[in-house]
Parts: sequence; structure tokens; C-alpha cells
Amino acid sequence: MFSFLDMVNHYLGYFNINVTVKSRIYTILGFLGNIYLFYISFRFLQNKYYSKGLLLLAVSLILLYFLICNFFYYFTKKQPWFDISPKLARMLHLQPHEKEIQANSKMGNTILQEPYNRKNNAANGIFDEQHVLPAKLAISPAEQLNLNRLVAQMERQQLFRADYNGMSDRKVYELLKINGGKPIYAIGKGVMLPYFEMKRQGESLIVYAGMNQAETYPVGSIKRVGLQSIRSVDLSDLRLYLASVELFGGPYKEIGRAGVLEHPQDYTLRASVAYKKQA
Repeated sequence: MFSFLDMVNHYLGYFNINVTVKSRIYTILGFLGNIYLFYISFRFLQNKYYSKGLLLLAVSLILLYFLICNFFYYFTKKQPWFDISPKLARMLHLQPHEKEIQANSKMGNTILQEPYNRKNNAANGIFDEQHVLPAKLAISPAEQLNLNRLVAQMERQQLFRADYNGMSDRKVYELLKINGGKPIYAIGKGVMLPYFEMKRQGESLIVYAGMNQAETYPVGSIKRVGLQSIRSVDLSDLRLYLASVELFGGPYKEIGRAGVLEHPQDYTLRASVAYKKQA
């Protein structure tokens, strides 16, 4: 039975499966393996091998307890009141104590949580902050493919690293606790695109991006500027300029039941638009 479970674990390693899905598979397989252990323990007891039977039965009950906790967490996203795994993790120093969190927070480990400052990102010029508004983008499936291709190019050129700033899971856990459990992304708070521009096509404002001006493709369309829909903006009275376009999202980590879990997610864009009234 254990050879079978080891073989399943080996072959699952060949596939890029969501961490939660993989954990659910392991939980189901764990229940099957536990049923086998219960069967063996009862067979020992029937044959009057009481010491071996009782030992296996005790192990089976302990494993069943943790399997039930895993079932609650991975299938219902709830932590049962009888789950002691967080306490065990703290006892075994698998999670930092409060004093360690406070000490490490003073050593520069909060770099991923620093607020974004546009004044330090002048990839498309410097605009007056009083005339810059956040813009909401809509990304179609075809534009998502274009964005994914640009992300791959940026990674090959080492324009960013999706490695959580080189931090271990322990350091990531510290930041998650300090930041109230908000997810931490592998690329941090955002990465400015190498080149971007905005083109008007009919009534739409399309964002083009690429590694340079010679190689651009559509990656999204602006649907809202500030609190106003782009359809209600009088473009004959205002001139809009694309002030910034950032890449954000992607893989992220969050606090799990007894540690840190990583989840996959598509990269997306965050943009800001500068405006100027027509003379």
C-alpha cells in the first residue's frame, strides 16, 4: 500500500497541478491508506497479536485525526476547533514566535509590502500627481495570451524575478502575519512594463505593450478612469495620456493551516492615466 502511495506521489510530480488539488488527492489517498491500516490492526487483534494490533490501531487513529483536519481545510477551507497542528508547529518552532516576527520586521523583510510610488517610476514620463487617475483595464483571452508572452520575455531578460524576493517560507510567513494575512505575490507589489502606449480605436482605448516600440501587441482596453466609465468621458474636451502600466498578480502565497501555501494565478495589469483639458 505504501509503495502504491509513493508511486502516486512520484507520478504527480510530473504534472503542474494546483497545490490545493494535489493536497486533496493526497488526503483522499491518505483515507484509503488509513482504511488499510485499520484492517491490518484488526487482523492482528483477531490473531491475538495484541501489542502489534494495538500499536497499529493507535497509529491509525492518530492518522485519522489529522486526515479529518486536512479534509476540513482542503475541502471546506475551514479549520476545525479540535485542530492542534498550529500549536504543534509553534512547539516545534516551525512558525516564528511574536518576538522573532518583530525582530525580523526591522531587518528589511517588508520590502514586498512597501507602497507603490509613481514618482519613482518615470517609464513614460513624469506627470503631475494631481492630474493622474487610476484606470481599470479589461483583458480578453487573446490579450491575456499576449500578456503571458510578454511576461515570458521579461523573465528571460531578467527584468524581474518571481521568487518572493529570495525569501524562504519562514520569512514569507513573518510578512503574512505582519500584513494581516494578505497574500504576498512572487513578483512583489508590481513591475513596470518595458514599453507601453495607448491607441484609440473607435470608441475604445487600447493599451499596447512590448519589450520595445518596434514590438508591441494589445494587452488590454481601458474601461474606467477614476470613478467614471470611459464611455462617459468626453474625449473631445480631455486629452488622456497613459502614465504607467504595471504588471502584478501571478503566483502568490498565503497562510495555510500549519504553514505557507502557494497558489497559481494569471498575471494582470494595473494602469494610471494622466489627463489634460483641451485648449
